[in-house]
Amino acid sequence: MVIILVALTIFTIFLVQALSQRRARKREISRVALERGRMILSPVPIAPLSGRVPQFPEDIYYHRGHTWVKLEAGNTMKIGLDDFTQQVMGDIEGIAVPSPGGELSQGEVAWRVRHGKRKLNQLAPVGGTVVEVNEKLQKNPTLANRSPYEEGWILKIRAKGLNKEMPALMDAFQFKAHFDQDKAKLMSSFSDHALGAVYGDGGEVIKGAATNLDEKTWKKLVTELFHTSPE
Repeated sequence: MVIILVALTIFTIFLVQALSQRRARKREISRVALERGRMILSPVPIAPLSGRVPQFPEDIYYHRGHTWVKLEAGNTMKIGLDDFTQQVMGDIEGIAVPSPGGELSQGEVAWRVRHGKRKLNQLAPVGGTVVEVNEKLQKNPTLANRSPYEEGWILKIRAKGLNKEMPALMDAFQFKAHFDQDKAKLMSSFSDHALGAVYGDGGEVIKGAATNLDEKTWKKLVTELFHTSPE
């Protein structure tokens, strides 16, 4: 009788251990399955959109057409396109400019920027006589992408009526405010898809946005932001 009780006790102990181990294996299998499920359901990281928030240095003046002017010695000044322009256009393939001796008027077309099928006319920030063309830029237009305010300057001109034209120019602080106002207008008039082709979630400009826009949206962008007629 004692032997039978001992045998039953040993059998019970083994049975309890076996059941415990089985439950533990089930819990482990459930945990692994859950983790696998989580891994499957976890969002895939998305590479950030290329681009950045445009820069507007404080030592130059800006025109509403996204061009700039930097005063130099005497009555001479450099003019060029701003950071927003080069980001929107993408890698610039060519810039058509007037020859030395040509005359510019403030607020009228000064040059044409080209990338692929897109061409953008930009307004002269000030009027005057062209005295020099940036030959390095003509040979390598992407200088305007890499260094729009330094190596990528477009023309040197001799001003004639700068005092009268200064009210149409803005310093960096004023131009940033102007830029934000234009952006707000776009946000209210563009579709989410069109707006997303120009600006990222952090306000950065999508590089090469011009090529991603349909004709109607491109024309609206040129008219409202650059204040010229699209081609």
